[in-house]
Amino acid sequence: MRSIQSFLVEQLLALTKKKLNVNDYLEERRKANQLPYELPEKIKNKYKITKNDSFPVDTYMLKSNDQPDDHQVLFIPGGGYIEQPLTWHWRFLDRLTKQLNSTVYVPVYPKAPNHQYMDAIESVLPVYQGLLEKGTPENIVIMGDSAGGGLSLAFAQYLAKKGLPQPGNIILLSPWLDVTLSNPDIAAMVPKEPMLNLALLIEAGKRYAGEMDETHHLVSPIYGEIKSLGRISVFIGTHEFFLPDARKFKEMADKQGVPMNYIEYPKMNHVFPVFPIPEAKKALNQIVAIIESNTFPLKEFNE
Repeated sequence: MRSIQSFLVEQLLALTKKKLNVNDYLEERRKANQLPYELPEKIKNKYKITKNDSFPVDTYMLKSNDQPDDHQVLFIPGGGYIEQPLTWHWRFLDRLTKQLNSTVYVPVYPKAPNHQYMDAIESVLPVYQGLLEKGTPENIVIMGDSAGGGLSLAFAQYLAKKGLPQPGNIILLSPWLDVTLSNPDIAAMVPKEPMLNLALLIEAGKRYAGEMDETHHLVSPIYGEIKSLGRISVFIGTHEFFLPDARKFKEMADKQGVPMNYIEYPKMNHVFPVFPIPEAKKALNQIVAIIESNTFPLKEFNE
């Protein structure tokens, strides 16, 4: 049974969902994304976030007080490839950092419509290479939510093509796996989705792809190779547009004999693990258990 808190959050999301003109909004994002991202001072101080100036792309860092180097997390935040990190990203990452006893790196990759997929991928690469110099690949986690989840998987595919080491874990929270959103089962999700604007996502995906075919695996990683990647875990809710493609992705993995932690939460909205609800606390516990476990996939998450 879902919590009252999750129901209230979903109702609030539905009430505050913006009705917008897609082209006008993308033009707003184009102008906004020409400016450097500025982490609000209040958020920076609250979560003790520092900026790491050793990378070409702006990269922020959260570090636990105990054993911060046991696990290194490269977190790629979502936002439809057009939005910068939001407050709830930092709140979630603060909790992850403390519970996992880790260091989390957050690259603010270039956004559409000003930039396209290869700009984003290539901006993340130096950060990952820096983590490889600090520790073993097995202790590195690539994690992302929504568009950041899609980019996380595409980036892992890019690493495979480049012959670079895979991370120990690839953890995808409500990942956007196919920017075309052409799965016929998505139409049935429209009445259930309280948060996302389907028309905006489709157009943002086109701007992110640029001149590349939208089904290219580095744009829509559901079309790419997954056998040679690190251990993949997926968290998804049943009240979001990305559910049909997440299920399709799991079926593909099963057919190819690729083990995966696939964790589907009933009646949860998009990127539910970052919201202040009991289900998010449970998901965070599962994420930490996946990273710390030597067993894969974890049976208790896949029954």
